[in-house]
Amino acid sequence: MVHQYIQTTDRVFFKHEISEDLPCDAYSMHTHNAYELIYFLDGDASHVIEDRKYKLKRGDLILIRPMSYHFIRIEGRARYERYDILFDPKAHGVEGVEGIPEGLEVVSLAGNPLAEDVFRRCDAYRLSCSEEIFLRLLPHLISELFLNLHTAGNLNPTAEGAKLSPLISEFLGYVNRHLCSPLDIGQIADRLYVSESYLFRLFKKELHQTPQKYIREKRLMMAEKMLSEGERPTAVCTRCGFSDYTTFYRNYVGFFGCPPSEREKS
Repeated sequence: MVHQYIQTTDRVFFKHEISEDLPCDAYSMHTHNAYELIYFLDGDASHVIEDRKYKLKRGDLILIRPMSYHFIRIEGRARYERYDILFDPKAHGVEGVEGIPEGLEVVSLAGNPLAEDVFRRCDAYRLSCSEEIFLRLLPHLISELFLNLHTAGNLNPTAEGAKLSPLISEFLGYVNRHLCSPLDIGQIADRLYVSESYLFRLFKKELHQTPQKYIREKRLMMAEKMLSEGERPTAVCTRCGFSDYTTFYRNYVGFFGCPPSEREKS
């Protein structure tokens, strides 16, 4: 059973989830252009961010940057509880994100009652306030959380993420370095001295999706960001590695549910 309250608007999302007996594949790998915070309270789970896997402990705060592929992997069927917040720091005026050390992805809030209390107050305000007031309060609460992390000295990693398969790491590294260039899965597999079918099976096993989907959605996220900054759709198509505008348009509409022209900055 899931008890949650969700609020979304223009990349703002808040959720408090309590679940029982979740299957191991309850969450799929995905990416987005928002910043995400997951505060883990209970369960047997790991979090995968790109090619790194973190075993979660109560009180862990996961910091997920835009365009990072990630998902929660349920390791055992038990009670599961977490808070989840998505936001755009620039659009919503959230302060303190820029001070997070590069590469830091998981920290512990254990022993920082002020930071932990931010999430409890999110619950309280969501239940007691109107939607409009809650949406105005949420960015301030997130800024307060980052302030507490900085002042309490919490910005040290809980643990280093364990690497997934070295082959997956090499593949992801190559793709992200050449994301805007033509990419052929077979040719990349040849560079890694494996067959395309083996790479496909390993990708599905480790990341629960296909190499093609990973590349396509990364490019679409890059395109969406460029469009929001005022780039023209035809220019974005070429700069993001799509072979032609028809392919770009079809994939964009399929993923975002609207044509690229609707995302252009007014």
